[in-house]
Amino acid sequence: MKDTFSKMHPITNLVFFAAVILFSMFYMHPICLIFSLFGAFANAVILSGKKAVLFSLRFLLPTALMLIIINPLFNHRGKTIICYLPWDNPLTLESIIYGFAAAALVCAVALWFHAFNRVMTSDKLIYLFGRIAPALGLVLSMALRFIPHFTAQFKLTRQSQRQIASFSKKSLIGRIKAVTRVFSIMVSWSMENALETADSMKGRGYGLKGRTAYSRFRFNRADALTLVIMSSEIIGMILIIAFGRIKYRYFPSFKGNFDDIFSILLYLMLFVLCSIPIIINGREGLRWKRLQSKI
Repeated sequence: MKDTFSKMHPITNLVFFAAVILFSMFYMHPICLIFSLFGAFANAVILSGKKAVLFSLRFLLPTALMLIIINPLFNHRGKTIICYLPWDNPLTLESIIYGFAAAALVCAVALWFHAFNRVMTSDKLIYLFGRIAPALGLVLSMALRFIPHFTAQFKLTRQSQRQIASFSKKSLIGRIKAVTRVFSIMVSWSMENALETADSMKGRGYGLKGRTAYSRFRFNRADALTLVIMSSEIIGMILIIAFGRIKYRYFPSFKGNFDDIFSILLYLMLFVLCSIPIIINGREGLRWKRLQSKI
């Protein structure tokens, strides 16, 4: 599917990701976590395809399983005791469910940041923060570029070191020396790359007062409409939560409202908010197919 959402104005992308990430991090209502996890995974698949699935299976699934297993072993709150562990601590149903909720939260936030890293490119961050906070914009831009560049350079360095005899030694000491050498090379490369980037930006006059900059981003009616919809949903959800119209707790027992009017309204607003990129991309895909059918 063609990704139209990532081509929208940077402020629209930033408001969306800030809303979904903050809401996923600080509100652990089970239904809201399910909606957030679904939206994060769907958006990651649209942006990365099979890479998002592999990322989920290789990194997120083991992390989720670890949280689900470890939480009941150390968290013994809850009044519904299932059994007692060999060291006489209770295993409670509430701690198990809370482990699932924590795993869903971590996976949802990680997938949202995965999508954020694909959509919010370095030029978008510099455009947003270049005039307001030049140093912050440069740091964020370098941080986003660092991971993919570091990974590519690490693979290149490791392949080069494999041609050295010490790297192929089967002895433990030889392998430790080879890994240490690769680590030292990567640290030196990272520091040199950061200094070169900073010097280059300084030489171009980045951050100077009155400096003009070219921008290819244009704020259009679609961005305005999307921002109005997102802002209305964000304000509505904040008001519902702030006035205590929807609450949920895990300890000492499960208690919360699920089916009253405010809960349903919150679910609907959150579902639409998390689905905005899917709706925009789906609408554009249908429009493109209609245009192709007329040819």
